[in-house]
Amino acid sequence: MNTVPPSPYGRRRTAPSEALLRTGVVAVLRADSPDHLLPAAGALVEAGLVCLELTLTTPGALEALERMRSEFGEAADIGVGSVRSAVEARRSVDAGAAFLVSPAFAAEVVEEGVGAGVPVYPGGFTPTELAAAWDAGATAVKLFPASTPGPAYLKTFADPYPEVRVMPTGGIGLDDVGPWIRAGALAVGLGGALSGDALYGGDLAALAQRARRALDAAAGARA
Repeated sequence: MNTVPPSPYGRRRTAPSEALLRTGVVAVLRADSPDHLLPAAGALVEAGLVCLELTLTTPGALEALERMRSEFGEAADIGVGSVRSAVEARRSVDAGAAFLVSPAFAAEVVEEGVGAGVPVYPGGFTPTELAAAWDAGATAVKLFPASTPGPAYLKTFADPYPEVRVMPTGGIGLDDVGPWIRAGALAVGLGGALSGDALYGGDLAALAQRARRALDAAAGARA
């Protein structure tokens, strides 16, 4: 895995995947059951939304990860979210996670990700939290929950921290994708607004349509 310049404290920093840089959208798949994860993931990957985050709050998430890796191979970039400890980070990497995401900054999770050579995206909300996560060696910091401050917050934060890569997540709607990307976001994480009822046996065609809409919005904002 390629690395980007080290943190101010000399720590290594793993680069984002080519898929994330290309698409700018991560599908956050959180459900009460793993039963419909694979069909939903298939619809997303076919639509071109190939960065998928399976959260540890979903029962059987790591087993689902292994099945998806077998099903999609290199066609999908599948990581694990809601990682809150070094133990969970190691288990996720061992199961084949291509990246790690945490809801808040935990230095041990960042250390495990960097040590394993996988991108790691720790959460934060305040400038202090976001800067601390970045300085620890994060690939990018997850602004969470992003719906509370909105894109203007990112523009203001970037003034004194232009080098910090930010991935807003939490409460982002499809219409918000473009504004966040234009505000300087590396990518956005989409949860319920994207998945809809698909993780509960719902309409996969509608899921694919929402995925294409999100991807088009990200691409349009970059253009």
